[in-house]
Amino acid sequence: MLLKKLKFLESITALLILTLGLHFLAYLQSKPELQKKEVQTTITYCNFDLSSGWKLANLTFNSLYSFSVNEKGEVVDIKKIRDDFIGEEAVKSCLSKWRITGVPEKSSFVVYFNWQHGKGWVEQTIFGKGFKQTMSVENVGY
Repeated sequence: MLLKKLKFLESITALLILTLGLHFLAYLQSKPELQKKEVQTTITYCNFDLSSGWKLANLTFNSLYSFSVNEKGEVVDIKKIRDDFIGEEAVKSCLSKWRITGVPEKSSFVVYFNWQHGKGWVEQTIFGKGFKQTMSVENVGY
């Protein structure tokens, strides 16, 4: 008798867990903002050209730009934070080809470009809320 009651309680518990799980899945499907979206990127490495004078100088530097994305994932609102060597037009030209989808519209990002004397461009890192992508180039030279 006790064994039958325990099996009955196990069956009821399993049914209750299954029902709650199905209700939770239905709730998640009705709330798209709670569903985890996959972030997809199309980002090319910006291999900016520097003048030969800068290349010959004993120069190591980094440049920073901020930007956001629109509803299509296109880069918009590109703003210089720090840049004494590349130039805003060259940066805007490269970043305008990028796409970052699966993030909320108007998400903010910062991109960091690093130049090392004797090597050239060695790193490009993009930061955003819950997002970081680093591209490094090794064994390079100019």
